[in-house]
Amino acid sequence: MNNKPEKFIYDDLTIGQEAHFEETITKEMVKEFSRVSGDVNPLHMDPGYAAETAFKKPIAHGMLCGALISRLLGMHLPGLYCLYLSQNLNFKKPIFYGTKVTVKGMIVQKIDAYKTVRIETSVHDESGNVLITGEATVQLLK
Repeated sequence: MNNKPEKFIYDDLTIGQEAHFEETITKEMVKEFSRVSGDVNPLHMDPGYAAETAFKKPIAHGMLCGALISRLLGMHLPGLYCLYLSQNLNFKKPIFYGTKVTVKGMIVQKIDAYKTVRIETSVHDESGNVLITGEATVQLLK
């Protein structure tokens, strides 16, 4: 993982500009997210419980991938000068441990008066299935 954020300023950004990265959702990530968030719902943590659900096995927290979208914005597009203002998310399919996801963002609007951009966000699996869709609004500090 690159630990240095991109340094786009508002004037560098263009409508249609995209960024993405890949990550594999692991059981360890889910456990850590549960610890940090306090969400220890057995659907995420207990294979016995999850086996009795429609999913048949534990699923990752949707907001874990929401956190990956935060990484996309804060590290890749726009990066260093990003102030995350809002996000909406639509959870389309469950994400199981071991799923390799691609987190994507594309600028769909620039609002010059506020140095703000709207970014269409999504998370996909290796087969191209859409797992999460949404839209973020961020302001550029420069």
